[in-house]
Amino acid sequence: MLIGNTFQRVGLGTAALILAGTAFGGTAHAADSVSRSAAAKAATCEGRRLITMPGGEVEYKECHRTYKGKRQSSVTLRVADHEYNASPKARVVIGKWEATYSHYNPGGPDTQWSEKYETGWHNGSDAKVTLSIVRYP
Repeated sequence: MLIGNTFQRVGLGTAALILAGTAFGGTAHAADSVSRSAAAKAATCEGRRLITMPGGEVEYKECHRTYKGKRQSSVTLRVADHEYNASPKARVVIGKWEATYSHYNPGGPDTQWSEKYETGWHNGSDAKVTLSIVRYP
């Protein structure tokens, strides 16, 4: 059964093919293959990378995909606090989008990793990750 939105999403040619297939006892799987191929190609991810500075580090993985003809990037990262009164901050820039993730462990020099942060997908062919340390007196 076709719903009104299906015609708009898959286009007239595919809708006619689906109608013809179901009229002759076939199944309507053409819409699934069209929506998958038009949406996003499989993401490719680079290996884990590590940026280390005295007081902290950031471990991250960068992934890329093409979505509706545009190149997109995504980053998954964790930040570690290694020193007393050090507050490491990881900055991620993807195209025009940017965010800063920080992790502060006031307890001392024991390495404490943050929870996993995920940027989501943003338009841009590359992600830039930097680490800075903010020290509190």
